[in-house]
Amino acid sequence: MEEKRLLVKGAFPMYPYFQKNTPLSAAESTAADPLQRFLAQNPAFGTLLFQVTGGQGAFPVAGATVVLSRMLDDRQALSITLTTDESGKTEPISLPAPSRELSQSPGNGPVFAIYQAEISAPNHVPTRIRDLPVFDGITTIQPVNLSPIISGTRPPAEEEIEDKEPDL
Repeated sequence: MEEKRLLVKGAFPMYPYFQKNTPLSAAESTAADPLQRFLAQNPAFGTLLFQVTGGQGAFPVAGATVVLSRMLDDRQALSITLTTDESGKTEPISLPAPSRELSQSPGNGPVFAIYQAEISAPNHVPTRIRDLPVFDGITTIQPVNLSPIISGTRPPAEEEIEDKEPDL
């Protein structure tokens, strides 16, 4: 099985830490590093996988591309590309999230990390999902139904889904 790596766009090399759930060492990053700040705020991990279907959920979409991302600052972003298997599912990916202990009392800040996803497949309208929450210790299965492109019609440029932040 091929190891997935999270690409940090900008002035950073690729970081394989997210699959291993291991923190960065001090030698690997500095306090001014946006990735280090993000990891300090999100020391735990949640798991996310996608189930991509077509035909209003009637059949899986194999070979769909899922680009999962999160902006760190105005120039750098975390990004990983996943591909669905024959059942329309991606492999589970571990992602940084705030510690679940923050949810034990009010006023401790966000208890989930927010990510974005862009999903595309041949002959389907691309879909963008904004504000995907990831919680410490929770596996989230994100369903995505892609609309087929019907020949002879002009498809929309992209469909957009905005998840609402959980009301905790």
